[in-house]
Amino acid sequence: MSKWADYLISAIRYENEMRKNAIAYLKVHQDTGDEVGAGSTWTKEEVINAMYDGKTFYTILKSNSGEWKKGSNVALVTKNGRAIITDNEYTELDYLGDLQEL
Repeated sequence: MSKWADYLISAIRYENEMRKNAIAYLKVHQDTGDEVGAGSTWTKEEVINAMYDGKTFYTILKSNSGEWKKGSNVALVTKNGRAIITDNEYTELDYLGDLQEL
């Protein structure tokens, strides 16, 4: 495996499970280049601060064989005056594809 990013995101938890429009927590793994590190739970603010510090993030998905697959580049975007985390530049809300929920 080659290094995809500084950190990898495998799961998310929303502030409101019914509306699913704002991420509260993310499962973040360190990308060592050789393997995906053990995941830990970060707040959305911790991820945003790391991105402001120049750290890069990608989503990851587990394949049927149990191996990690590279997902999408994660971007920090300001929409309507608020910071959102997304892999889709056209959204107005936090959005990271079809990641599993924490």
